[in-house]
Amino acid sequence: MAPVHIVLMGVSGSGKAPLAAELQKRTGFTAATAVDLQPDEVRRKMQGGGFLTPEERLPWAYAIRDWLTEQAEQGNSTVVVSLGLGRRARDIFREAEGFVFFVHVHGTADVIRERSLKRTGAYPEEDVLQAQYAELERLRADEPGVRVDAAQPPEVLADAALAALSVASRAD
Repeated sequence: MAPVHIVLMGVSGSGKAPLAAELQKRTGFTAATAVDLQPDEVRRKMQGGGFLTPEERLPWAYAIRDWLTEQAEQGNSTVVVSLGLGRRARDIFREAEGFVFFVHVHGTADVIRERSLKRTGAYPEEDVLQAQYAELERLRADEPGVRVDAAQPPEVLADAALAALSVASRAD
């Protein structure tokens, strides 16, 4: 069976990192965060502050794709955290060797604000959150994946994600 790549997507504060940790614990897959894979050129732009456009983040999408392929060539399945909000970035991820499966951790702005407040003691920057929601494109029928509820605990989300992955990988 080809390596599997579980790509977590969603706005900042949706709970992707705790879900990634739960999935990695259950599967033993190699894990990485978007920050781990961030190219220097993107890091420099982000240090300037503000929200990067999808175009400015394209090198990041290619870096994630390349990491997924490198892992697949070593026989590793992966869990990776990425904003992956737009179809273009997801199409780039899908160029990777192996089976790419998306888990969209979805929550309303109110849910995300509440999660952020509990986690960090502060609300997310409203302009960043609004820009991420504006960029967000839902998964389409030709993109293997599942949408899960950010209001649920990571254990419940992992159950849903792994069940959907099991069904999707058999259909592939």
